[in-house]
Amino acid sequence: MAKTRNLLFEPCISDISFDFLEQSKLYSYQAKEYSERLHAVMSSDYFMKNISHHSIELGFCDEYDLLTTDQLPPLAEALNQLNQERNSQRNYDSEVLVSFQDLSRFLQLSYSITQRFDPALFIPPRRNIASGGGLYPIDVYVINQHIPDLPLGVFIYDLFTNKLKLIHAFKNREELKVALNRTLFAEQKNDIDYINASAFLVLGAELERSCFKYLDRGIRWAMLEAGEIVHAMYLASAGLELSTCAIGGFNDEALARLINFQNPSQITLLALALGK
Repeated sequence: MAKTRNLLFEPCISDISFDFLEQSKLYSYQAKEYSERLHAVMSSDYFMKNISHHSIELGFCDEYDLLTTDQLPPLAEALNQLNQERNSQRNYDSEVLVSFQDLSRFLQLSYSITQRFDPALFIPPRRNIASGGGLYPIDVYVINQHIPDLPLGVFIYDLFTNKLKLIHAFKNREELKVALNRTLFAEQKNDIDYINASAFLVLGAELERSCFKYLDRGIRWAMLEAGEIVHAMYLASAGLELSTCAIGGFNDEALARLINFQNPSQITLLALALGK
């Protein structure tokens, strides 16, 4: 009889995959060059035209027109409307702040428990986001900048208890400003209104949760899951008339330290600005 193995404590991620994760990180010394590259692409009519009109060329083949989406059922019509209204908003109202109630609704609509654990049937908890193997390697963190009724600080969103748990408090607004510049390059970039954003969301992945079962392929599932959460956040933002914008350019190491990540298997995948 084969000896039982404890896969939770075995190395799961290969050195090559760790090399890829390391190479894809962004550091402070790279920020200027990285921003210049992005600006060169975004300001070029040639690049933007080709990007926006890209398609797979198949040559001659049979084609079939899809039917129209007229007279959708009510829920489908609501989804269609949200899809039309969702977008990235980079500028935020300096006079109108996201409230604590706004944030609560936003988090609950974006990422929540939809089915509790059933010990009789041994059905694990399910969420509104699909996850490979139901392992859910992504956690959501909130950096509060202007939301009333919350201290300036970094929180982890506990969707099981529906609470925000404070993991780091800033002494004052100046310390918060330094942290945002160190992690999100807030003073080095002008593509997003960092000053007036009410809060920032961070999607952090604990890759071992997925990779202990799927090995290196679990990294794919974690990245896909982060994309699902971001899309849900955009839909929630549209439904609540909030403004959000995904942030891909950040200091990986500094942002990981800010949310108390300490292991190589813990990585930050994306950040988002949230405002009105």
